[in-house]
Amino acid sequence: MRKQIKKVLEMLSADFDWDKHWEKQEAETIQEEFKKCVKLMTSNKGKNYHDCGSYKAEDTPRGIYRLCYLLEPKGVDFTNMYRGELFSFVSADERFLVKVSLFEYELGLYFLAQEGLIDKSEGLCVPSAWPGADNKVRLIDPVGIDFFEMIKKIVEYEFDVYPVGEFKV
Repeated sequence: MRKQIKKVLEMLSADFDWDKHWEKQEAETIQEEFKKCVKLMTSNKGKNYHDCGSYKAEDTPRGIYRLCYLLEPKGVDFTNMYRGELFSFVSADERFLVKVSLFEYELGLYFLAQEGLIDKSEGLCVPSAWPGADNKVRLIDPVGIDFFEMIKKIVEYEFDVYPVGEFKV
């Protein structure tokens, strides 16, 4: 999974050579590569996830659209738009969880991981209710750090949804 995440991070970088990429016969889009790294959360029964960081998206409407476009959740719960969870997804290996939420009408991503993957050192992290207020993602797992970095970047990345009509989000 680490190799796949690194590939998506590379594709999200501003200096990625798309011309060279499309020359490959097996070239895939960012969307296709991203979908190999994640899956929608169906149930967390038996899983013990703990908070380990968060992120506040720059542009709430576009961020929500991007995540819905990429993940295609079956149902998104907008009953509590002031503070409510919209949906969740996990890494392909289910070690990392992302809760897509609204906090005071703004898009926030809450990162969770299994207990053994979190650094619990004293004073390392100040958790907070609002997204992005904690001072760092507290993981000891490099794959998890890359996974959450990929999520932060993909929610801010502009996609050509309908290239013919030049519709970008």
